[in-house]
Amino acid sequence: ESRTDRAVSSLSEPGSVFKIVTLSAALDQLITGPNEIIHCQNGAIYIAGHRIRDHKAYGRLSVSQILAYSSDVGAIKVGLRLGAPKFYNYIRAFGFGQSTGVDLPGESRGMLRRLGNWTPVSVGSISMGQEVGVTPLQMINAVSAIANGGLMVRPHVVRALRHGTQLEETQEPQPRRVIQETTAATMRRMLEGVVLDGTGKRARLDGYTAAGKTGTAQKFDINTGHYFAHKLIASFVGFAPINSPAVTILVQLDSPAGAHEGGAVAAPVFQRIAQQVLPYLDVPRDVPLSPETLRAGRASGANQD
Repeated sequence: ESRTDRAVSSLSEPGSVFKIVTLSAALDQLITGPNEIIHCQNGAIYIAGHRIRDHKAYGRLSVSQILAYSSDVGAIKVGLRLGAPKFYNYIRAFGFGQSTGVDLPGESRGMLRRLGNWTPVSVGSISMGQEVGVTPLQMINAVSAIANGGLMVRPHVVRALRHGTQLEETQEPQPRRVIQETTAATMRRMLEGVVLDGTGKRARLDGYTAAGKTGTAQKFDINTGHYFAHKLIASFVGFAPINSPAVTILVQLDSPAGAHEGGAVAAPVFQRIAQQVLPYLDVPRDVPLSPETLRAGRASGANQD
């Protein structure tokens, strides 16, 4: 247990962070656009006799707002319009249900049922991140494809091998296109909206732009075949800066006590990590520092003098 590499082997349902895949696929197929208005039916939808409730009763939202506010009903309606075959193909293209090929042992392929085994409810469930099991690295890789302009890059740890004085560069496969560059650019702006105006406000950075998505997924009880009522996984996945991304960060909190939404507990962790990592990597700032930070810096400089 102590030697388990959870980044490549631990499986969980992603919850709302998977809406990134749902909406990317629909935008790439020109099935919808960021400004299309969709009626979210006051927070409830029926699929094959099953009632799925939203976390909040939304009315009419744009597709961008569906992502920003994380409407399950809105994502489901977009997923249903996309259809199971196309949706499945995009999920596979984003790397789910298969190993990433990272140079680490014990990697899991995740869990994605064959298309023929999907039920009438599956498109709706998967649209909001249920019925699919993913590893943290798979989720990071998928979001990084959006940051990379729609190109999927195989993750790796080892840069090169050294034999005495000889340096042997590892042969990495060419990046593979998952979505069009224009689709990726649209998604980056929509994911920025999550941080600026949506559920991910607490992930906002000082001096850097950021984009990402919150998630709050119920844990599945394999013993009963039902979801736990009060056991959740809170998450936030994002990247920064937006136009020249340097890092993608995924935060997952297993069964947090008290506040449990991804935006409340995981987004602030992303913020604290990114706020330290980006300056450490000498990443240039792309937005001005806040007046509070500037004042604190001047005060610190005065004390040092």
